[in-house]
Amino acid sequence: MTDLMIPMDKAGRVVLPKQVREELAIKPGDRLRISINGNALILRPTNDQSGFIKRGRALVFSCEGVALLDNEAVETIRAGEHGSLLGRMVKGLASPAQK
Repeated sequence: MTDLMIPMDKAGRVVLPKQVREELAIKPGDRLRISINGNALILRPTNDQSGFIKRGRALVFSCEGVALLDNEAVETIRAGEHGSLLGRMVKGLASPAQK
């Protein structure tokens, strides 16, 4: 995403563009962490939970902190989520013996 220019009102408020909110999966009521680095202002969403979130059309893993996950950890998480999703999908379907 390229740099965006957004206005600030007289009360010091800014509106995050919809494209930014969607990209970062920010919803009304979410909290943002603000930090100052020289003359730069940095806003970061604070995610209280770890897990998969929807970003646009993609499903991505989000967690607190900046540490990266290795491939093994990603696959373990993905497999667990996949199994959970399959379990929810088949729940309530009649088994062949019940027909």
